[in-house]
Amino acid sequence: MNLLLYLLILHGAGTAGGLLLRKFRLPAGALVGALLAAMLFNSVYTTDLLYPTELRIFIQILSGLVIGTRFTRSDIRSLRSMALPVCILMTVLLATNLLFAFIMEYATELSFMTSFFACAPGGVSDLALVATDFGAVMEHVALLQLFRLITVILVFPPMIRKMLGIGPQPKQTAVRSMEREGTVPGHLATFACALAGGLAFHLLAVPAGAILGAILAVALLNLGTDAASYPLSLKVLVQIAAGTYIGSKITLNTLSSLHVLLVPALILVVELFFMAFVAAGILKKVCRLSWATALFSATPGGIQEMGLISDELGLETPKIVLMHTFRILAVLGVLPILAGLFG
Repeated sequence: MNLLLYLLILHGAGTAGGLLLRKFRLPAGALVGALLAAMLFNSVYTTDLLYPTELRIFIQILSGLVIGTRFTRSDIRSLRSMALPVCILMTVLLATNLLFAFIMEYATELSFMTSFFACAPGGVSDLALVATDFGAVMEHVALLQLFRLITVILVFPPMIRKMLGIGPQPKQTAVRSMEREGTVPGHLATFACALAGGLAFHLLAVPAGAILGAILAVALLNLGTDAASYPLSLKVLVQIAAGTYIGSKITLNTLSSLHVLLVPALILVVELFFMAFVAAGILKKVCRLSWATALFSATPGGIQEMGLISDELGLETPKIVLMHTFRILAVLGVLPILAGLFG
């Protein structure tokens, strides 16, 4: 089988799996479904063909495009009142990330880089794509990040709801939209900015340059024009593509070594509770945020998932979404620097 045919079948399987799980409205369903389908295909069909580096970089650029559009003028206006909470949250999360990476490296067989990216409070696909650039074992990072996301979505919202006695509200406020349909010229301008920024940073050998350059370029476009946009279907396609790439790296050998990840997974659970409650405690005491808002802001789940759940519970959703937006930007912007310093 030649490379083109392999990629077509691989991405076809990933697309089918992604759309199937998305239909069931599972958290990050498109990503998880594509990952599982590609992993299954790759386990059944073994090959020496390598996933093209250029295609991985292109996926990173598209991921950066989607993330960059979240950074809007309204975020800058909100920073006047949210600057201190955002700075505290980012500092606590990154410090916790570093602490537990050292613990995981010491207590398990994983390298520091793999532990570092596995403990990071970022996105599953974003971190797995970036981890490859730093020599981390991407398969382990992806599986542990997937475990983190599932744990956060399944455990934290019902736990916080019960702990704080919060019930569903009869009237729900709208979650701030993070995707805008826009126009075709707007889509093209956004894509051109993302491509230029991503390739420039990549050619300059900036760590995780493709995704960071795309984020920065699109964010600057949005701040200047407030018109950065992409077709709503692109986010799903990016999740499927990223999930397919990650799944293609997970083989039968990876699955046979899952026992190596049991202890790291337990450490990750401890980190999640430590990260959420320590950061929330500081935010409540210093910034006078409510416990519910502080906990949802400090829980490292997906932006959309945490925003929708907080909206259902009648919490301060705009603040929570803003905090998670800057969490993702900080993770992708600062983590490569820390990885270079401590790695």
